[in-house]
Order: sequence, then C-alpha cells, then structure tokens
Amino acid sequence: MRTLMIMSLLALTSGPVAAASWQIGDNDGYGIGICDNCSHPFNGATANFDGRSAAEMAATDGAQYTDTYSTTHPGYSPHGSETVATFHFTGLGSGWALGHLEIDMADFQATAFGPVITTFNGIVQDFSYNDGFPNTLIHYYTLTGAVLDSINATGELTIVVDRNASVDFYGFDYLKLSDVAAPPVPEPETYVMLLMGLGLLGFSLRNKKLA
Repeated sequence: MRTLMIMSLLALTSGPVAAASWQIGDNDGYGIGICDNCSHPFNGATANFDGRSAAEMAATDGAQYTDTYSTTHPGYSPHGSETVATFHFTGLGSGWALGHLEIDMADFQATAFGPVITTFNGIVQDFSYNDGFPNTLIHYYTLTGAVLDSINATGELTIVVDRNASVDFYGFDYLKLSDVAAPPVPEPETYVMLLMGLGLLGFSLRNKKLA
C-alpha cells in the first residue's frame, strides 16, 4: 500500500519533460579526427582543407560549412569567394521554454584578426573569441528569451556568421541545438490530491510505528 502511494505521489509531482536535438555536421573531428578542446596539426598552409564526407557535401541544412578550414576565407575556402556562413535549423516547432546550443570551433583569434559578426535569427551574438591557434574549443550557449521567442514564432533557427570585418582563418566541426520544455504547472486539484496523498502516507507510517 505504501509503495503504491509513493508511486502515486511521484507521478503527481513529476511532469513530462520533452527533449529533442538537431545537429548540423557529423562531429567527426573536422573530418580527420581532431579531438575536442585541444590543439590540432593544421599549420596554416592547409587553410583550405576540406574534410567533409560525401554526405556532408550533399547536405542542404547548412552542414556544407562544417569540416572546412577556413570556412569563409576567400581564396582559401572550398566555397570560393563566400564570406558568410549560414546554418539553418528547421522544423523546430513552438513552445520552446529553454534552448541550448553548442558549436565546435577552431582557431578563432578576434584580437589579432577581428571578430566575426554572428546572429541567431537576426539577433546579434558575441563571437569575439580568442581561442588561439592551433586550438579547437566547444562553445556553449543558453538561448536568450528573444531568440526563443523568434524560434517559437518561426519554427526555425538561422545562424549567420559574417567574416567581412575579420581576416581570421577558422572552421566548424558541428553545431548541436537542443530543446528542453518546462514541465507543466499542476492544476489546483493536483495540489489537493498531493496533500491528501501525503496525509495518507503519514497516517500509514504512524499506524505502523504504533503497531
């Protein structure tokens, strides 16, 4: 009986938490197995290295800008003269209460070569990183309320990285977006049931002690 009441209480006090994730890029270490948050062997002469798999090259969700070094540096980039990288997360739905994003980057040196201008759904983000060469580093973000509102309104997240104010060489391995929905707020009758359950549990424990 007590076990049944405890299970009932747990069911009342815990709400369902929906979680999903979307990823651009295949998290393969830039195509050559470079570890996360460490130094890598690029020496600058290989700045137009392209380690994309055939699947990544054929992708249409923005993954075409991963596993390349430098991603948008004219004359070196495998994408020709492009100076802006765009990543599209689509089909995100609405009802976002919390969002996290992680991006695996390489060689950002804003102090020496200028910061890139980055926006999440048009909202400017600080990408003035000085991670240094030759370093990879995963950066983590908790999405702001304004960004969450824009996702809820459009069902999409578009990340634009513009290097027109920078001469830096850099690259991306992957971008991963995750959504954690807040549990539902219990209705008033749920609180009444919870209090009744606690009372019954306490009564049962008291009787057992007196027995």
